[in-house]
Amino acid sequence: MGEYITFYTIAIAATVGGGIMFLLSLLGIGDHDGDFHVDGDGAVEGDYGWISLKSIIGFMLGFGWGGYMAESAGLSSWGAIGVGALVGLFMFVIVALLMRFVMNLKSDGTLDYQTLIGMTGTVYVTIPPNRESGGQITVAHPSQLLYLPAIQEGSEILPIGTPIEVVSVTANILTVKAINK
Repeated sequence: MGEYITFYTIAIAATVGGGIMFLLSLLGIGDHDGDFHVDGDGAVEGDYGWISLKSIIGFMLGFGWGGYMAESAGLSSWGAIGVGALVGLFMFVIVALLMRFVMNLKSDGTLDYQTLIGMTGTVYVTIPPNRESGGQITVAHPSQLLYLPAIQEGSEILPIGTPIEVVSVTANILTVKAINK
């Protein structure tokens, strides 16, 4: 094993580092590893870049184990370096793509009230006339059933169960109108 020591050392170190990162992520500690990306106009984007500690460890895993296997299969040192670099690059790309995919799954859950304009629902708590507060509606948003404060511009009370349409939003209060069926 003496001639394989360089690749073997890199492979073992990367395996231990990857294992530690995995264990830390199970505990919720290892989620922030300094991901970054510089786009064409020089702006730095976070958490979606190709270069991260995880992708570098992926490269080192591929390089170390790929080079070790190639050298133990009888390739020259330069051949093993080439194979290790190719396997490392493959692992780097796979890890970076997986991390990008996982980061794109994140959502902050904040409701954008402007998306409610044009949606229909029903009156949940009677809505008084002439923009008086105190009413509430239910709207079936694609992600959840919402119970939200509402006002109306009409001069008649909108009783419970009246079908409505959201016409505008101001300060997270919906202005609605009755739907005539």
